[in-house]
Amino acid sequence: DDNDDKVIFTDYNPVVLENLQKNIDLNEFDVDHKVLGLDWFDQEEHQEQQQQQQQSDDGSDTTGEETTNNTTTTTWVDVEGNEHAQVRLILGADLIVCTNDADLVASTIDSALIDGGKAFILGADQYTRFGVQNFPDACRQLGLKVTVHEDLLESNFAVAEEVDGEVQQEQLMEELELGGYNQRAATMAHDFTFFHITKPIAKAVA
Repeated sequence: DDNDDKVIFTDYNPVVLENLQKNIDLNEFDVDHKVLGLDWFDQEEHQEQQQQQQQSDDGSDTTGEETTNNTTTTTWVDVEGNEHAQVRLILGADLIVCTNDADLVASTIDSALIDGGKAFILGADQYTRFGVQNFPDACRQLGLKVTVHEDLLESNFAVAEEVDGEVQQEQLMEELELGGYNQRAATMAHDFTFFHITKPIAKAVA
């Protein structure tokens, strides 16, 4: 039942989905959850189908009319074509790799979030991943509100230096390395961008 609170883990790669399930089992994760395949490309097509169905149900003629927002979209689909209810919170990491990912990820977030829902997305900086620079505008074009925090590593190192010099920086680096960050490989050229996205509550139509 998608109406009950649960954690939904998603990815496109079947191998990643298998690893997700293995990690869930190894950590004895006992919160109600699902592991589902998700493809960005499926969401726009699903939105169009929902809008066409809505217009058909309303008996409206859409010739020459423009749809300004995806307000009729109340579900998103997994790779099997199964519909799922919108969610209150989305957490994502390294979602944007190619230029067209900006529009596709924004559309997926818009489809999957309820009105008033939030998404927190962590990704590489605009110099490391194509599409990152275009992502905020892609979200705003759909009516989503976006706050962007850039150069997270540089900012955190600056704060650490101000607070307690080398000791704080060493502690920060240890925490980053535990999370998989490799300073030697990155040589500080690779930084991160954080996106805080909110889907506004739609105004009631009289």
